[in-house]
Amino acid sequence: MGQMRFNVHLRDRIASDGLKRIYVAGSEEIPWSTRASWEGDVLVVERSMNDSGCVYVPWRVEGQGLTILGTSTLTERLRPYQLEVELARGFLHRIRNRLFIWEWLGLETPAELNEQLREATREFSRSATSQKQPAEAAAVADRAISLAFATAEKMASCYAQQTIATRQEQAPIAALMGVSLGPQTPDVSMRRKLVEACNIIQLPVAWRAIEFKEGKRDWKPTDEQLAWCQKAGLKVAAGPLLRLDDSGAPDWMVLWEGDFENSARLMIDHVRAVVSRYAGRVHLWHVASRVNNGKLLSLEEEQRLQLVAEALDVVRQIDPRTPTVVSFDQPWAEYLSDNDELLAPTHYADALVRADLGVSGFGLEINAGYQPAGSGHRPTFELGRLLDFWSVWGLPLMITLCTASGTDEDPHAQRGIGIELAKEIPDDALDPQHHWAQSVLPLLLARSTVQIVLWNQLCDGQAHEFPNGGLFDQNAQPKPAFEFMRDLRKSCLM
Repeated sequence: MGQMRFNVHLRDRIASDGLKRIYVAGSEEIPWSTRASWEGDVLVVERSMNDSGCVYVPWRVEGQGLTILGTSTLTERLRPYQLEVELARGFLHRIRNRLFIWEWLGLETPAELNEQLREATREFSRSATSQKQPAEAAAVADRAISLAFATAEKMASCYAQQTIATRQEQAPIAALMGVSLGPQTPDVSMRRKLVEACNIIQLPVAWRAIEFKEGKRDWKPTDEQLAWCQKAGLKVAAGPLLRLDDSGAPDWMVLWEGDFENSARLMIDHVRAVVSRYAGRVHLWHVASRVNNGKLLSLEEEQRLQLVAEALDVVRQIDPRTPTVVSFDQPWAEYLSDNDELLAPTHYADALVRADLGVSGFGLEINAGYQPAGSGHRPTFELGRLLDFWSVWGLPLMITLCTASGTDEDPHAQRGIGIELAKEIPDDALDPQHHWAQSVLPLLLARSTVQIVLWNQLCDGQAHEFPNGGLFDQNAQPKPAFEFMRDLRKSCLM
């Protein structure tokens, strides 16, 4: 058991539940089992490994809200580190590395951005050299973080704009962007709006809805949704056929918990029934989701992998021409810091590729700012680093995502999920969901490896998982983020 110690002057910058969300990761950025606690004024971070690593902390950046920031690589030592200084050091290190990569790829960095980065670096230098006065060092480091954050967001925006423009000069961008439908077919007004903003729709084909009673399948809602998509000329992704979390199976399946053989048989029967019915009528099979951290029927990691492998085999046998994708939730794997899971999302992906099961691509599900079921907010350029990790297999990526537009009561959402907004924004400015969409969506479309982008909740007026995460509000009116998606599609996609 290794231990790192930190003096923290600005304790209010750490989230109220932040101790249980602090983790340490090694060179592969996979979290180790971590426990953080206070010993007087000292933050003690214990991890399962003795190796050096980076410490990640949910830190409140001035004007930005809670953001996951990481230190640079730290070794164990008796003398405590100054946390504010180390977060500033690590943040600037990551920005400079990302800027180097993007400039090597052709980014023309504006002079004012370079000057901002130099100013943030000067502030960090002041903090690093004044640690004998902890209060001063912390305050200066905090200013450096704020300056660096603004610089990082401008850097990501410049990269996205320039890369999209370059891609459009060569050929129209062929990426697909759309939304996952809820349990009901949208009304006429909403459908018209969706056709303007989307060129792909994901149909849920949820087992829980289709086979609410054992042995009795109701295809009518899915048939209606598919018929509308075909009439509107939209591409169709169907799935996930298997959703490996608590919501992924009908209630009657609890009778089979602990009986893997029969549970797997029933789940594969559902996959076979759906694919047989809709083969040749959809453009993508989303075979399985939440493979890495789902708790469906208490399945173990090896059992989840076996189930996905069998599902891929069934899909390939029935509909060999249609591409398949398997997706993973919380792709930064924060959940590994406080549970018994052994495998990170990349471990599952590598196993599927090595098994040569015919998977056509991978999906990453990013539900930003939701706790405990989602991922913490991160600087936008960190998404570029994540995509680099997932590009090593040379397979296309599908990104599903959402974030909250506000903190209002949401009676149709799943209970027990907390909201952290993407930005602390005055009432007269962009809402947090719109702000986040403006930062993230262009960066995704700029990457050639990202072929599909799906907002994974349609409307707050229907039953859904994440509070206030839909593109339409509870009155079925489009939110600003939806309007941004519509404009982005018209300006960037073929």
